[in-house]
Amino acid sequence: MTPNVIRKAETPNLPIPGALATAAQFGAKYQVSRATWWRWSKTPGFPQPIRFGRSVRWDPMIVDAFLKNQER
Repeated sequence: MTPNVIRKAETPNLPIPGALATAAQFGAKYQVSRATWWRWSKTPGFPQPIRFGRSVRWDPMIVDAFLKNQER
């Protein structure tokens, strides 16, 4: 018998320290929708994403610093 593995595709892993993160990972971390994340990314001064072909990622440390600065 093989064990059944249940995976939740709708809840991505949170960003790994030192690695770049996706919009879905940031949405999970900050508990916002992907649409809200993309709206936030249009804010003036928001860190620019790093693109790998069709993949779009951000540096979590830079984004965290930007968002904490916005809370003030």
